[in-house]
Amino acid sequence: MAIQDLVSKCFIRVLIKRSDGERFLLGGDDYVFVEDQLHFSPDEMVSDVVDVHGGDGSLLAGQVRRATIQPFDGYVGDAGYSKSTIELLRRSFLGFFQKNYLYELIYIFPDGTAIMRQRGYIVEMPAVRELYQFMPQYHVAFNFEDVHYYTYMEDDSGEEVFGKSATLLLYNAATGGFKFDEVGGMFDEKGAVFLDGAGGTSTLNVESIEPVYPVWIVEGLAVNPRLENLTNGDIIQFNGTVAAKQTLTVDMLNQTATINGVNVLSQIEGEWLSFNPGQNKMNYITDNNSALNSKAKWQEVVG
Repeated sequence: MAIQDLVSKCFIRVLIKRSDGERFLLGGDDYVFVEDQLHFSPDEMVSDVVDVHGGDGSLLAGQVRRATIQPFDGYVGDAGYSKSTIELLRRSFLGFFQKNYLYELIYIFPDGTAIMRQRGYIVEMPAVRELYQFMPQYHVAFNFEDVHYYTYMEDDSGEEVFGKSATLLLYNAATGGFKFDEVGGMFDEKGAVFLDGAGGTSTLNVESIEPVYPVWIVEGLAVNPRLENLTNGDIIQFNGTVAAKQTLTVDMLNQTATINGVNVLSQIEGEWLSFNPGQNKMNYITDNNSALNSKAKWQEVVG
């Protein structure tokens, strides 16, 4: 079921996706929030003095943004639920929130739009208080490896749809530009003509407020595909051949690399490439000049 179809009694709902694909909704009819629920616990800024000098020779403070604990509290069912139904809901709640998983938290607003927080992990184990009361209270809390909030969309089957995508031209297949005819006369009316261009350096515009780590997609045949961000100096390469009818998928944020679902992380070298806010000049290079253009997709950072 897509996020726009989820029923709610609360202003904000939180759809939680476990790293094995299971989903759980807080803020819907069965798990309403307490009235004073704080959905967006603010991050904290940690400042440490580092050995970096400003223009006037003074030391600068290095600042690091860290996530704080995000708790969720609410009620299981309501006064109209039977005790047996409450017990089933209690078991579902405790069964979903387990250690040794990562979680995505998707905050859904009344108009159906959503933002996402990634790489969450449980820091306070789930609990349901007063087991045999009507509307017992639940509690669970997360922290995050990634402090950012991202744009989020889903298709009708509930699969994530990336908000931004771009084609990365094959740099070493660059053609086009000015070509001079062979007449060469002083009053030659033809002169230079402009040929349609292909390949070369790509320019990506990123509207994010922070750097983003994209998913890079390469369709075979591609030999030793390499991606360079000329703007920030990031370079990543796959050492090997992506055969015809194969697809290499490199997730820069989650640091995974697969070909048709098979792990090929050992063949990746370089750094996990990012896009800066604003314009990014990109070179996509392979050892075969006949390779297809590759693609990138990403979610923008909005907070």
